[in-house]
Amino acid sequence: MTAKEDLRQAFVVASYELRKYLRSRRLLGMAVLLALIIGLILGLPPALGSAYPSSPNAFVGTFAGFTSLLAVLCGVLFAADALCSEHEKRTGYFLFPNPVRRETIVLGKLLASLAASWLIVFLYYGVASVAALAITKTLSWEVALSAVYALAYVACVTGVAFLLSSILKGTISATVLTFFLFTLIFTIVGALLQVGKVSPWFLPNEAAGIISNVLGTSSGPPGFGFVPDAATSLAVFAGYFVIGSIVATVLFRRRELKT
Repeated sequence: MTAKEDLRQAFVVASYELRKYLRSRRLLGMAVLLALIIGLILGLPPALGSAYPSSPNAFVGTFAGFTSLLAVLCGVLFAADALCSEHEKRTGYFLFPNPVRRETIVLGKLLASLAASWLIVFLYYGVASVAALAITKTLSWEVALSAVYALAYVACVTGVAFLLSSILKGTISATVLTFFLFTLIFTIVGALLQVGKVSPWFLPNEAAGIISNVLGTSSGPPGFGFVPDAATSLAVFAGYFVIGSIVATVLFRRRELKT
């Protein structure tokens, strides 16, 4: 089978995955959550009698503070159960006998997860940019750079989620571990490393600080958090995505269906 045929089949798998997101209302659920977050960010200041930030960076910074959590939720919904579900729900019995390589299946699912997650991030930053332009009458290149960093972090979360999905047997365990790994476990490890005077530059949640920092804002609890420079952070994102995707592909190829 040629590389061109593998790529064509990967896009077919991706299209079916995207349809599955629509049928299961995952995309709809994320869209509702997105609308809720945006509504709160835009609605609370006037409701509380507060003024919006006057600069575009500060204005979009209020959105960027929630981007890391949004990226994790995308990974949980669109990636965490992508591989283990084929075994748990026995849908692999329909896929594996067909002349489609398992590597192609992983690639197709990965493309679908990235497409759905990046769509959410694009919508989020799109609304933030339009609102910033309407209220502050200007935009800055840092806003676009923050969006690029957010997309890179989403890819990082997706790679790790696929790795966990290829290791764990159940969709619930893969989903729960993906969520708590990025929202709690990495945070605890980073705090402990800093207490021991060790720089946690290699942790993805620490590197995700560049999403807000490029706008001149910062997120996270006071006294915690170490943000590497942009080049190091992007290298960390790339490392987690590439290694996670490759190992997930190898494990998925070797894993057998259980009756």
